[in-house]
Amino acid sequence: MQKFIAFTLTIYLVCSVDPSMVQLSTEKIDELSQSNLGRFIIEMAQTHAEMRGPLDDLVTAIGDLENELTAELQQLEDDFTRSTNQHQITQENLDINIGQTEINIFNEKDFIDAILLPSIDQTNQKIDRLNGFINDNRDSLARETLNRQNQHQAYLDRVSEHQGAISAVDEALQLINSLINGNIAFTEKATIHQAVKRVNNKIAKTSTIHPVVEALLQLTQNFSDQGQAQKIRDLLQDTRNQLVASLNQENADEKQIEETWAERQKTLNTEYQEFKRSLLEATYVLATYQNKLKSTQEALAQNELDLQNYNESLQQDKDAQAQETQIYNELKAQYQIQLQTTRNAKDFVNSAEFSTVIRNKLNQGGLA
Repeated sequence: MQKFIAFTLTIYLVCSVDPSMVQLSTEKIDELSQSNLGRFIIEMAQTHAEMRGPLDDLVTAIGDLENELTAELQQLEDDFTRSTNQHQITQENLDINIGQTEINIFNEKDFIDAILLPSIDQTNQKIDRLNGFINDNRDSLARETLNRQNQHQAYLDRVSEHQGAISAVDEALQLINSLINGNIAFTEKATIHQAVKRVNNKIAKTSTIHPVVEALLQLTQNFSDQGQAQKIRDLLQDTRNQLVASLNQENADEKQIEETWAERQKTLNTEYQEFKRSLLEATYVLATYQNKLKSTQEALAQNELDLQNYNESLQQDKDAQAQETQIYNELKAQYQIQLQTTRNAKDFVNSAEFSTVIRNKLNQGGLA
């Protein structure tokens, strides 16, 4: 209460002093008497003046007020410095987070656009190619298998034809040998005719040797001596040898073709397995890229959200600092005004003019 009274008095006194004369007027003292607080201060001054001593209490109160204001101003300065330092640390950390997050966002976008998306596109193209290779491989296997089946059937048909021809030639040789050996007389035309007919029936009309055998058999029905029979037998034997050689060649060719076909099947199946392995590998790689894309996009979205939060936090902290700075400046200005007023009042109270005015007023009948 004492400090408040002293502060109030000093403000009023300073406002009432003529700066050029540094003295209180009677009117100002009269004005002080109009309020309870003013009368209380005047009474304190009058009591002290009557005691004819220095205004120690008033001076002490003003000094205490000055010290208190100085301490409060220093506390304000300290609090503001701590707050400013804390804001600086907070903003520096946010700036670091913002910078690192922007780098992360750039790297993630670059990773997606430059690596993941092209890799996914290339892997999809590879999978399409491999599926095409697999389809072509199975089509080739099916087509070549059918061709091989037809080829093998043609071989079997030729073998059958050769075997029929050899059998016919053998029977024709048997007929000729029967004629030569006398088992059948050359005059037994009916028997010879029946034998020729059986031989003809055994040889397919499409056989290449059919005309030869048929012609030889026709001659057989017309000759009448051993010499002609032996010549025909030699021709038939030569024909048989050619048929056997041709059949052996057919078998050899078929064996080679079958080996080649087995190797071809092995090659196609090996290619198929390799395509399947590559397809599984590409599918796994594609899934890996897609999972990486998903996780990178999620990280990108989180970083973008973090960046937004960091920027908002930075702006909020700057706004808070600006508001605190404004409040600090306003309070500091008020404290400086109060301190200056208090110091002016202290100087005035300690002056000879202040004591003279009070004592003169008392000699004239008192302050109240």
